[in-house]
Amino acid sequence: MSPKDLLRLSKVHCKGSLIKAEMILEKIVKKRPAYSNCDMSQPHIMGVINLTPDSFYKNSRKQDYISVEKTFKKMINFGASIIDIGGESTKPGSQTISVSEEKRRVMRVIERLKEKNSKSLISLDTRNLSTMKIGYENKVDIINDITGFNDKNKINYVSKNKIPIIVMHMQKDPITMQNNPKYSFAPIDIYKFFLKKINELLSMGVDSENIIIDPGIGFGKNKFHNLDILRNLSIFHSLGVPILIGLSRKSLIEELTVDNYRSWGINKKTVCPSKRLCGSIAFAMHAINCGVQVIRTHDVIETKQAMICQRALL
Repeated sequence: MSPKDLLRLSKVHCKGSLIKAEMILEKIVKKRPAYSNCDMSQPHIMGVINLTPDSFYKNSRKQDYISVEKTFKKMINFGASIIDIGGESTKPGSQTISVSEEKRRVMRVIERLKEKNSKSLISLDTRNLSTMKIGYENKVDIINDITGFNDKNKINYVSKNKIPIIVMHMQKDPITMQNNPKYSFAPIDIYKFFLKKINELLSMGVDSENIIIDPGIGFGKNKFHNLDILRNLSIFHSLGVPILIGLSRKSLIEELTVDNYRSWGINKKTVCPSKRLCGSIAFAMHAINCGVQVIRTHDVIETKQAMICQRALL
């Protein structure tokens, strides 16, 4: 319905509904402040570098500093605003590694990258407070936590140091998250999670301009949950903070492709991550059309090219 109809019907229902509707509309239309020096009136690309031997997409795995630096510079030159670096695979079924091993994989690399590329924004993908601390000491710009800052000690730390954060939704943990995930209706359940989490963050001193939310496609969601979230992405704007979406080469693309082939009588069993670029781009453009501010991707130049071509048509 139109904003006018929403306000009219809310007024008829009760005064409280009208006030709530007015607040929601205000959050939707208000200008988002800059996030870690990124202008949120424009969509941004977050490039992904995995310092792991077991990430689901083989081509994203980096082990030595030379290849990391080469990929880092390439992503920045091709239009990535932020580079997200992680040392622990969180694909479905992945085993937890020790915090010391995570630090060993990422910290020296991040330290060297920051020495040579001080102005480039680096996001540290970690769920461990001690890794967050040493990352921030090494000038990491953003903390990306798949557990949605589920520990008050983490919240206190990022609040005290005014660190920009990415809050992701995940049901259960990487080992068990795909074991029969359940929702009443995924977009609304996740919306309620973020509403509660944002209020908690604000009450503990985190600045609203330092918060981005990520619905967590594929993290404790099946195919139908993921599609419901993507169809209803726009509802998250009424939370009043920028949105990040990570769809790059995920198994959802494989599931949809295999289903389609089978409907035509073609016995297609798998579509490996290296063959999921086109689906990644299609979903990224959908997210941008829904007003999502940050696209997290392994494929910076291809995603940037799609954004450029789409923008030329406006």
